[in-house]
Amino acid sequence: MSIRVQLFSLLQDSPVSKETTDFEIASIITPESKTINNEDTEHDVLTPLSVDFTVRNATSSSRGTRRSLFSGKRPAEDDLSGESPTTKRLRELFDEHTIHSQEIIEAVERLESRDLIADGSRAYTLPTIPGKHGDLKSITAETMVDVVNGKYTENFGKVTIVDCRYPYEFEGGHIKGAVNMYTKDQVHSLLQTSSSTDKPHVLIFHCEFSSERGPKMYRFLRSQDREMNKQHYPRLNFPEVYLLHNGYKAFYQSSKELCDPINYKPMLHEDHSADLRHFRIKSKSWTAGEKQVTSRRSRSRLSRNLSFQ
Repeated sequence: MSIRVQLFSLLQDSPVSKETTDFEIASIITPESKTINNEDTEHDVLTPLSVDFTVRNATSSSRGTRRSLFSGKRPAEDDLSGESPTTKRLRELFDEHTIHSQEIIEAVERLESRDLIADGSRAYTLPTIPGKHGDLKSITAETMVDVVNGKYTENFGKVTIVDCRYPYEFEGGHIKGAVNMYTKDQVHSLLQTSSSTDKPHVLIFHCEFSSERGPKMYRFLRSQDREMNKQHYPRLNFPEVYLLHNGYKAFYQSSKELCDPINYKPMLHEDHSADLRHFRIKSKSWTAGEKQVTSRRSRSRLSRNLSFQ
C-alpha cells in the first residue's frame, strides 16, 4: 500500500500535493534511511525505514526519531533549512495534531479535577446541590428566587430560564421572565443567538418536577453545543447551565409571588388530556437534525399507551 494512502486516506483536505513522492513523505516520518543493494542497478539506493509505527522490532534510533517528531521536539542537530514547502507543511500538520490532542487531554483532566463550568474557564457562579441527575448541575428554588430578584445581575450578562413544560402548563403559571421551549427545535435555536456582552449568558432549565423533560432538554442542548464546537474543545456557547431542582412545583410552593400568573397547572390536568397527547408527540420531533418519522399507526398506538411517568 502506498505511504500516501496509509497516511492520508482519511483526510478530506490533505495538505500534501499529489506530486509529492512517497520517499519525501517517508523521509519526514523516518529521516534516517538504510542502504540496500539493488540487483537492477550498479549503485546502492536509499530506502526509507518502514512507517508502520506498531512494529515492535523497530530500531531505537527510528523510535527516537518518531518520538521527537510527534512530541513536537526535535534533536538540535536536525537541519530543516532545506525542506520543501510541502515537507514543511506536513511537519506542521503533525505538530498541530499533537498540540491539539495534548490540549484536549489537559482540558479533560482540568474538568475532572475541579468543579468548573463545562469549558473549564472558571468556577460555577451559583451554589449547586447534588440533585437527582448526577451529570447535571442543580440549584434550589431558593437560589432561583435570588436569580429572579437580580442578586446575580453583576455576574451574568443574561439569564434565560427555559421552561420545558407544555404550553397549557406554561400559560397556567410560570416563573417571571421564563421562556417556554418544549421542543428540540426551540432549544436548538438558542445556539443561534449571540451575546451583546462579554459577561456569560446562563441557562436554567426546568419542567414540572425537573425529572424528565427539563433534564432531557438540558442534555440535548449540551450535546448540540459540543457538536457545534467539536473543533475547539472544550469551548462552548453555553458553558454555564443549571437545572432547577424539583422544578416549577417546588418553586411555586415556596415563591408564588414570583409566578405569572400566580397559579400552577399540572401536566395531567383533566381539562387538557387532548393537549397532552398533541404536545407530547410534537415534543419528540427534531426537524433540524435526524427527524423522527412517526407513522399513523405508531401515533395511534402511542395515544393508547401514553406513559406519564
